Amino acid sequence: LELGGNNAIVVCEDARLDLAVRAILFGAVGTAGQRCTTTRRLIVHRSIVDDLVQRLATAYAQVPIGNALDPKTLMGPLVNMQAVDTMFEAIERAKAEGGQVVCGAKRRPDIGPFFVEPTIIRMPSQSSVVQDETFAPILYVMAYDSFDEALAMHNDVPQGLSSAIFTESMR
Repeated sequence: LELGGNNAIVVCEDARLDLAVRAILFGAVGTAGQRCTTTRRLIVHRSIVDDLVQRLATAYAQVPIGNALDPKTLMGPLVNMQAVDTMFEAIERAKAEGGQVVCGAKRRPDIGPFFVEPTIIRMPSQSSVVQDETFAPILYVMAYDSFDEALAMHNDVPQGLSSAIFTESMR
């Protein structure tokens, strides 16, 4: 079955953030957010969310954007102008739903018409825009207090294809 992807990563308070940052960055930015297994939602324990978001923003600022055939490039273009417009419509919806842009949210016409910066948006909750599947490099970040709350958020979307959890706990 192709179930659509609105894939989430849950990051627990005991997670190794150095490992999580690398995986989240590639999962959310690789292929410019245009694959069904792209990481779109990040559900982070409230005690570490600020630290993790800062680390991710630093990593996002270093993403090489350009020709996808260049081995030094991490993020290539979106597929067409409709994809670019859809991305920026989602960013505006996220802001209207209480989201705060942490980084990105810019077009890159200096590189080409379909190039954008990967974007991180802190959301106060899993609003309607977060529950939509947008094929663009937007990562929505939400905080949680209990693991049960994180699982409920994770499972509260109509799509489901892949997910991950970062924790040192085997339980």
